Amino acid sequence: MSENIIHDQIVPAREYMSVKLHRGQTLRVIDLEGEQVVDLVAFSAHDKREKLSCAYSNMLNSTWKLTQGHTIYSNRANPLLFLKEDRVGLHYSGGGFCTDEVNYIRFKVRNTRNCADNLTRALKHFGIQREDLGFDCCFNIFMNLTFQQDGSMKLAEPLSRARDYVDLRAEMDILIGISNCPQDRNPCNAFKPTPTRVQVFGVRPNEGKGRRG
Repeated sequence: MSENIIHDQIVPAREYMSVKLHRGQTLRVIDLEGEQVVDLVAFSAHDKREKLSCAYSNMLNSTWKLTQGHTIYSNRANPLLFLKEDRVGLHYSGGGFCTDEVNYIRFKVRNTRNCADNLTRALKHFGIQREDLGFDCCFNIFMNLTFQQDGSMKLAEPLSRARDYVDLRAEMDILIGISNCPQDRNPCNAFKPTPTRVQVFGVRPNEGKGRRG
């Protein structure tokens, strides 16, 4: 059965969304204008204590450069998402997201838009709260944060260009939270947050099942 688009949404600059994915469905994240980071967190739909783990994903793939062909694992070492296609090839899998507190330390400003607040709002209706997020459950799609030979970290503008995308296939039923990163005080989003498009492909639950005679 061919895959159909079952969800299609534009996430405005600095905003957020959430969606439930059933096993086998594919999430496509499209950078509409280029150089935009998307923070993604994921939880098992059946046990919210099980969630995406960047540490386990890096360990079990033997790399921090997660890209096409790699599996993203949960904190119980179960396959959570599979990177089916990657048109960019560089994302950040060290965990973490911007917060109001961190923005204050870095930029000396208060009450900034940030991914922690966005993700909390996005997942509220699933019963997931700020403290449930932790820092290890966030995969920073398109983020260009790399490790240097001297041990330092370098943040630069994303390599993504207009309409570049990643496809992530759900390996279990999961709840996805997305923050279209609002950061405009460093190169994370080339200093100018822009819209993102999110699509879900696949078969709807129970679709295609015949009726009993």
